[in-house]
Amino acid sequence: MNLPSLALVQQLEDVLRDSRPFKSTNIQKLEELRDSMMDAGFNAPFSGILQRTMSEAEGLEEAEWADLKKQVSYFRDVANLKKYSLARVSVALSAHRLADHFVKMGYADIVEHTPLDGNHIGLLMNAGAEGILAYRTIMDRFEMMAEPSGCYAVKVKSKGETHTVKLERKERIDYQVARMFGLEAEVLEIKPAIKRKTIISSKGTRVALVASVVDYVVKSVEAELEDEEKTPGNEKVRKYNDFMREHGLRPDVRIDQVDNFQEIKDALVKEGVLTVNEDGKYVMDRGLAEGINARKKERRTKVLERSTMLVLAPMLRFYLTTPREARKKENLYPGMAVVPTPSQARIFTFMSEVDPDLPATAIIRKKMQLEESGVRMDNRKMAAAILLQETKKGEKWVADFLRMDEAEVKASGLLLGSIGEGGRGAEFLKRVKGSGTEGKKV
Repeated sequence: MNLPSLALVQQLEDVLRDSRPFKSTNIQKLEELRDSMMDAGFNAPFSGILQRTMSEAEGLEEAEWADLKKQVSYFRDVANLKKYSLARVSVALSAHRLADHFVKMGYADIVEHTPLDGNHIGLLMNAGAEGILAYRTIMDRFEMMAEPSGCYAVKVKSKGETHTVKLERKERIDYQVARMFGLEAEVLEIKPAIKRKTIISSKGTRVALVASVVDYVVKSVEAELEDEEKTPGNEKVRKYNDFMREHGLRPDVRIDQVDNFQEIKDALVKEGVLTVNEDGKYVMDRGLAEGINARKKERRTKVLERSTMLVLAPMLRFYLTTPREARKKENLYPGMAVVPTPSQARIFTFMSEVDPDLPATAIIRKKMQLEESGVRMDNRKMAAAILLQETKKGEKWVADFLRMDEAEVKASGLLLGSIGEGGRGAEFLKRVKGSGTEGKKV
């Protein structure tokens, strides 16, 4: 028996079935579906969704309702489906918006790696253990470097049960609660609370961004490692991994450490790759085992480091080269902070772990200080000057990173002596403001 609100779930399936290749026209469809799901209470706590689902069923024919009442598991399944569908439409919408941004940024090759169908879990499963670890690590880092932010804890009574939800805005709380629990819900208490706000506040955007980057990086790293197999000295590894691929397994899997796959193990014993010890356990050739372990470590390190840089480098470049007012009008990613707080900016510390010569957090703070001080000059020149001062990178690296001419970067370096010591910017401001260049591009 289908409930009326399940029509929204079916509409979502219809849209996502046609999600690839990327079509910008799907963005509006997904926005409308997400808003309709919110109006139908798909964003309530699970118990609230369950109550509202049962209330919805009361409008059915008496015989149908009597039959459904006996099927508590049915309502739980529907409530879970609603919660999953809202999460999926949120990820799909974020992925479509990201894809639009990627195209504008010149990263069209990443677009088809985004979870346009809302299924980021599928992407991660394909990415393997190293991809899942990189995804989880980067997502945890965003949360770790979040800024404590005020919100409101609202206690709600609905259908005889009490729930507590956190809302960002105090305005129209009754309306927000009604969207979640229905018109009969009663607000019992409102009190200030704290939640943590990441540099990208939209969870859907973070999920879609990190999952797509990890999927893209994993595939490029796999291609590199497969090429390495073809080099002299890697004949054993190549033969072993070809065998794994032929049997539908991932390369570099330590089959001796995995349960089951008895036939494959026995075949490898015949090939001399595995032996059976006195305890009946399979043991891999020592040299091959060491080679595979080294490759697994290399894969894990490369996937995490490259994913970290590919997530954060465009954000760093955007903050450096885009004026604050322009960031307000059109941000790099939906929900990204226009001006990161000191806590949020610490996420860029992880770029420095990959490249110790790039103190990214100090660079961001320098740029924000100069903006706050009212320095008026071309942002790209300012970015080049900051990078030359704060890093050991040369002019060519800065030019490549900022997508500038090397000669232009070199000219920007003349500003270095004008930026005050200790990040205060006093001499810089004095020179710029005293030369009659206020309000003009330098």
